[in-house]
Amino acid sequence: MTADALQHLVDVEEIRIGFRRPDGSTRSVPIWVVQVGDHIYVRSVRGPKGRWYRRLRANPDGEVRDGEHRHLVRAVPVTAASTIDQVTRAYDSKYGSSPFVRPLLGGPSVEATLRLDPA
Repeated sequence: MTADALQHLVDVEEIRIGFRRPDGSTRSVPIWVVQVGDHIYVRSVRGPKGRWYRRLRANPDGEVRDGEHRHLVRAVPVTAASTIDQVTRAYDSKYGSSPFVRPLLGGPSVEATLRLDPA
């Protein structure tokens, strides 16, 4: 994924993240994405119990889509408290006016923070 593609993904409101199910089929769901430094991050609103999050933890190779753009990614769990705090602030800054952002700013969602690296 090039720097231009990274910026493109961050500038959109919503992306679709794709993953492989245990039966081999694929699925994608809409999610919000933020940038911290040179990396992009996503969070499961349902925390570690979220289906797409669990699937990407079991098999970290996935894809993200924004309309016509498709990027293969590898989902990397984030455990560093400072990075998690920065991601929380990025979600608040980008989506803070939405009533739906609240679950992404605390609680179990912070445990379900993933960095998306190029695959």
